[in-house]
Parts: sequence; C-alpha cells; structure tokens
Amino acid sequence: MNMTTWVAHPADRVNVVRAESAPVVLFSPFWFGLPEGYAWLAALVIFAAIGKTNYILHLHIHRPFSTKTWLNLMLDLSMGLTTGMTASNWRIQHRYGHHRGIDQPYRPDRAWETARYSALGALSFSIRSIWPTFWRPVAEAFRKGVLKDVKSPINYRWAFVEQSLLILFALSLLAWKPGLVLTFLLPWYALIAFISRYVDYLNHYGCDEHSPNPYERANNSLSPVFNRVCNNFGYHTAHHLKPAAHWTELPEIHAKIVDRVPARLLKPFSWSCLLLPYHCVLSWRGRM
Repeated sequence: MNMTTWVAHPADRVNVVRAESAPVVLFSPFWFGLPEGYAWLAALVIFAAIGKTNYILHLHIHRPFSTKTWLNLMLDLSMGLTTGMTASNWRIQHRYGHHRGIDQPYRPDRAWETARYSALGALSFSIRSIWPTFWRPVAEAFRKGVLKDVKSPINYRWAFVEQSLLILFALSLLAWKPGLVLTFLLPWYALIAFISRYVDYLNHYGCDEHSPNPYERANNSLSPVFNRVCNNFGYHTAHHLKPAAHWTELPEIHAKIVDRVPARLLKPFSWSCLLLPYHCVLSWRGRM
C-alpha cells in the first residue's frame, strides 16, 4: 500500500494502519481463545490497543482518510466491525443528525440529565441513548434506502446493507462461539457504545445546543494529554463550527475563537471515560 498517495493527509497514516489492524486484534480470541485465568488482562490489553477506534472512525466519517474509494470502504467496514457502530450509523445519527441539530431521535435527553453534570444524569443519558443510537439509524436506512432509494446526503440503501452486515456477522459468530460472543464481543460493543454516549454527554451537558450563538453549544476539554491522545477531540466548539476541518487544524481554530466561548464551557480536565469517577468527584465539588 502506497501510503504517500493513498492517504489524504500525512497525519492520518497511523490512523489508517490502526483502523485496518483493529479487527485482527478484536477477533483474535475467536481463533486463539482467551488465556485461562487471565481473560480480564487480555481484555485490558485489547482495550489499550484498539479502544480508541471509535474516535478514529469519528474523524474518518467527517473527513475520509483516503483518496481511494475502495480504501475508504475498507476503513468503514473494519472500524464498524471493531466498534459495533458502523460508518453509516455515524453518518446518519452524527454527521447528518447531530451536526444539523436534528439528532433528538437518536439521543433523546431529559432536562434533568443535561442541565448540569451529575453522576446519575450522565449514567442515565449514556445508557438510555445506546439503543436508539443503534436501531434508529437502521430503521431510517431501511425507510429511506430500501423503500425509497434515497441517495442524498448518503446512499441509504448501502447504509442499510452495511448495518445489516454487522448484525449478520455478529449472529454468525454467535452461532459459532456463543459463549465468547455473549461474554466478550457483545459486552465490548456495549462498552464502546457507552463510551461514545458518555463523551457525547460531556461535550454538551449544561449547553444550549440550539442557541443562536454557536459558541454556547458545546463544552471543550482543554487537557493537553486528552487532545494529544484523542486527536484534538476536546476542541469541540471548533469542531462544530468547522466539522470538515482536519483534526490537526482544530487547535488553531480554537485559538481564534476561544475568547468568544463562555468560560464555563472551557474545562481544564480530560474527557476520558476512564475518569468518570473523577468527573463525579469534580461535580460534587462544583467544578464540572
């Protein structure tokens, strides 16, 4: 593979390699098993190796990594299999839903959950929105793609096929190794979905997402470590203002608009889901 000409931005070469290798890592237990007595350790190693794949998929659906259609399709499929959230799902519920302000069907919130940060609100929102985030894009793809053959802004027929392939793949594995699917793969998919919903919660709790002022619609994590590890995802206002901007451009965009972002939406701590207990402590101290 000629990375120089096939990857649109040099900074994404590593992301392409990580995306394509992620399914090999995730599904290795189906061929080699999990070490007896150390399954928990193997799961932690797998998470450390590919737990970031959904962040990478988010980057890819906003700005495809490759100049080649076939490689972009391979990236879609490999990351969809790894995360349980297909590229079509992301495009429906996030790129053409959330970023257009019409994502209520996919992430219905309750005022008490999102008015301010709370442990109960965060858990309620994150858990409740997992299922609609999964099945409503499937239903929308069927309605628009199979019944009406809508091809804009995406090909909804392909979106239905892609999401159906993921379901069929999981069912095939279930028939082959039901124990591993029930104790490893499905919990993995559920965890990735929960993380996605929790980070979404962090991005927007306490904000007016429909405010006429675009600088009041999102929180921002200014943690250097988080932004370095997660491709500047913390600069969320900048991302909403320019969704197609490459992730390497977000710090510069943020620097230009930071004076217009309310101070309460600028958070100094990391958005990492691993810090959920710490976020709860900060909330109790009135620092969220």
